Amino acid sequence: MKFTKAEIDAVIVASPRTTVPLNKLVLSVDYQVRPGGSTSKLSIAELAASIKDSGVLQNLIVVKGVQGQYDVCAGGRRLESLNLLASSGEIPDNYPVPVLIVPADKALLASLAENIFHVPMHPADEYVAFAKLLGAGKSVEDVAAAFGVTPLVVKRRMKLASVSPKLMAQFREDEIGLDCLMALALVDDHDKQEQAWAGLQPWNRRPECLRQLLTQDEVESDRDPVARYVTLKAYEKAGGAMRRDLFSDDDKKAYLLDVPLLHQLATDKLRKKARQVAAEGWKWVDVQARWVRDDYLSHGELHKTRRAPTEQEAASLDALQARMAALQEQMDALDEGDEDQADDLDREIAALQVQCKAIEADLSTWPADLMKQAGCVVHVDQNGAPTVKRGLIRPDDRSDMAQAARQAGEGGAHAGVVSLPSPKTRPVHSDKLMRRLSAHRVAAVQAELIARPDVALVAITAQLAKKLFLNHDYRYHQQDQVLAITATDSQSDLRAAADDIETSPAWLRMDAERRAWADKLPQDMDAMFPWLLAQDQATVLQLLAFAVASTVTGIHGVEPATQKTDALALALGLDMRRWWKASGPSYLNHVSKGRLLEVVTEAVDINAAAPLAALKKDAAVAAAEQAMAGAAWLPMCLRTGASSKRPGDGGGTDHSAALGETSDADAVGELAV
Repeated sequence: MKFTKAEIDAVIVASPRTTVPLNKLVLSVDYQVRPGGSTSKLSIAELAASIKDSGVLQNLIVVKGVQGQYDVCAGGRRLESLNLLASSGEIPDNYPVPVLIVPADKALLASLAENIFHVPMHPADEYVAFAKLLGAGKSVEDVAAAFGVTPLVVKRRMKLASVSPKLMAQFREDEIGLDCLMALALVDDHDKQEQAWAGLQPWNRRPECLRQLLTQDEVESDRDPVARYVTLKAYEKAGGAMRRDLFSDDDKKAYLLDVPLLHQLATDKLRKKARQVAAEGWKWVDVQARWVRDDYLSHGELHKTRRAPTEQEAASLDALQARMAALQEQMDALDEGDEDQADDLDREIAALQVQCKAIEADLSTWPADLMKQAGCVVHVDQNGAPTVKRGLIRPDDRSDMAQAARQAGEGGAHAGVVSLPSPKTRPVHSDKLMRRLSAHRVAAVQAELIARPDVALVAITAQLAKKLFLNHDYRYHQQDQVLAITATDSQSDLRAAADDIETSPAWLRMDAERRAWADKLPQDMDAMFPWLLAQDQATVLQLLAFAVASTVTGIHGVEPATQKTDALALALGLDMRRWWKASGPSYLNHVSKGRLLEVVTEAVDINAAAPLAALKKDAAVAAAEQAMAGAAWLPMCLRTGASSKRPGDGGGTDHSAALGETSDADAVGELAV
């Protein structure tokens, strides 16, 4: 039977209007034409905010039920929003809700009136409507009232309306989801929005990835320790540029854009602490917003010494030790059922241990005669609190410190108090070049690993075994999932370390495999498990190999004696000559001319290298490329197994034996699982 709008309106006009306590309303099962739970949580939260601000602007339609209750047949979203407010304590359980009471036989008609004759507009059209009203001189509050929403909702909608027209067109076509659109709206720059969207593979276009791309040069006020120490209020008062995330539930969260100002404010605030530390008698005190360990690698370190306790301290320690021993004897004598008494004894012993540690801490002191040659760094720790790194020895003060230690430590008083690093040798490769080279090695390991499911299976099994049996805090990392395992694709790390990685054979191999799997796998996440269950074992193993390969890490800034990827490289028989070639852009442009001559000498011979000494760098690079055309030379950090011998001499150092000493527990390298 077909109903007209006039017939439905007549039913509504003839029905009484009143209010009913919220706790008497239940969602109807029989009369709702729109199923419960079909509305997004964002929509419910916004509607709840509107109701809290302006009340229920449109009555619910109900039918009298049993035991004084009323069945809601139209207005399920409003009911869900009201219940959300009640559960959070923002309105009482008996909040009076305006309703329209209709007969049971007319309930379905009323529900239809709320839905069939209401054609929802596309969100993009709503944004345009908001913009037109604001452009006509309406205030945000006026627009909010006109649409029955809160001013915050209007501001959020207008923020979304500022997204690039090109991306908005994709949103209209459902090619971009609302969650991703909200992430893109974090910045106002249309080019930056479009670049972020285009810069991610379709399978990786998630809100969190977009936010990371768009805010990588910014500081989050609620997460960054320096920002928490400075406080948002102080940063804002100093005129620091920032922007807020309108889509965050935390209205105190902001993105700080002026990092130098933030660090300056932090160091200014730390100076009071620095003055207190300087009064202790140190030679120097540095103030840094953040502790950067690499800045102090060349510094030595002064250690505390233990002074002899006073008679009172010694007596206190003896008494505490005796009391703890007596309590332990009582504990050992308890029966298994005396758990409460055992807990009491345990707590008392723990309290006594704290007292012992406090006395021992007082006995541990900095040697005053050596403090005059050492210093401190005052900085902000990871918890956002001021802290001090004491006892650092600058390279220029090493000899004076050594002499002072010898003079003051005659008789062994200061033995082991001063530790100085070995003289620093200039590395063969700069930090940037080493990261570039090791990124190519990681990419090559990944490309080799996707063809070896057997190695991938061992790698993931070993990683899981280490996580379960060797990490005592593994429960902390568990998530509310069937399997507490996570996987992080290392693509972005490789891109950041090597700007030429995307043209490398290894990257292209992995990318082709990634695209092939993206086309083959089901798009519905819930369908993934049953789909794989129906596949043959070879397919499952191949996908496992790709997934494990994608997580391989191992980028190094400083060239280490061994690399994270060594064990995997050996297991795979990795030969980097298949995946990398020394050329001007890949290597030769990034090293000194002296190193260039060493490389050509090693790759070819001294006769090929000698003429390059008289050339300028650019010409020397070109000549070196020509001389090394057939040499297949590799820097030591890329050699392993078959490629570990020096080209040209058939000998050199074979690192496979040394690498073969890797223990079984570490034999899979470093996986980001």
